[in-house]
Amino acid sequence: MTIQKNFKLSMAAIAASLLVAACGGGGGDSTSGSASPPSGASQPATSSNPVIAPQTSVPAPTYAAGTGQYGMFTTINAYRSQMGVGMVAQDLLLDAAAQSHAQYEQINLTSGAETSLSHTENSANPGFYEAWPYLRARKAGTAANLWVGEVVAAGWSADNSRENDGTRCVQQWINTVYHLASLVGNQTSVGLGYVAPASASSLSFCVADFGAVSSPAPTTENDYNTTPYNAGQQIAAGQVVHAPYTNETNVALAMHTEIPNPAPDLSAPGRPIMVSVNAQNRNVLTVDSFELKDASGNVVPARILVPASAVSGSKAAVTADVNKNLFAGTAFLLPLAPLTANTVYTATFSGARDGTPVSTSWQFTTAAN
Repeated sequence: MTIQKNFKLSMAAIAASLLVAACGGGGGDSTSGSASPPSGASQPATSSNPVIAPQTSVPAPTYAAGTGQYGMFTTINAYRSQMGVGMVAQDLLLDAAAQSHAQYEQINLTSGAETSLSHTENSANPGFYEAWPYLRARKAGTAANLWVGEVVAAGWSADNSRENDGTRCVQQWINTVYHLASLVGNQTSVGLGYVAPASASSLSFCVADFGAVSSPAPTTENDYNTTPYNAGQQIAAGQVVHAPYTNETNVALAMHTEIPNPAPDLSAPGRPIMVSVNAQNRNVLTVDSFELKDASGNVVPARILVPASAVSGSKAAVTADVNKNLFAGTAFLLPLAPLTANTVYTATFSGARDGTPVSTSWQFTTAAN
């Protein structure tokens, strides 16, 4: 799996999206972020990459309860665990890298030296640590073969709770296309950074740096914000994971703003629905059918988004990702309008992974507003 570098959201867009969401917290490079392979990104040899099954437990983190980092860590792992993609362990060195970037973002977005959330840093600006996520991790002391992919968020604090700020950052990422896929990928470790709002009228900042060991080490900018497909935690070849997860409740009604926009022609799309299969070898997931029905059995008007490689083999009417950022082995159903509150929805998917049929069906319930 790969995370791309240029996911940004202007501060004006953050404010607007949070007003629409009627809540504070993460906004994000989801505001920023991560998502699929930059063209030309390297993929190290499979034989050099440690591969493990999804982890059902990790060591207790050192983050203190009540902190933004604790809120992010618990929310990320709770969601990943429910999906079955494996929990991620705290990495103290990635913590240092992530914290440095959270501080950089806070300093320079507040001063106006930067105008949007980003994964890169300008050496001329105050608080500069290193230019790219991988380089920041290396400066903090990580091994050369630890690949690093990053997501970033910023938002208003709704209740003066630092832990809740961290939780809201993750919730914003969950309600997107590219950032959701990045959040629940095959990474094995995570470092978290958080900067509290300086005042009631300022933003909090969240950074998550995900790691996966793979050789050879990154060597170019295309590799400096990415984790490779063929390493880390791998689900079974015939397994289909999805978000929302089975019987999830309080599911958001709408997609949270992210740039690049996966559907620039839609003014207010609903919460994205994701299915994913093992793509350790860049396996192709084609779509035979993918639909969402409300409690009355009505089909929700929606668009199916897939990587360009999955278009030709799909029997359903699909749309190639306009930004070329979707992961291999992933498909999204994007409702054309927000979902209805307090409603039980049924999602049904059928398709094929490299020609072998796969399918799944599940239900989830939307939030009150």
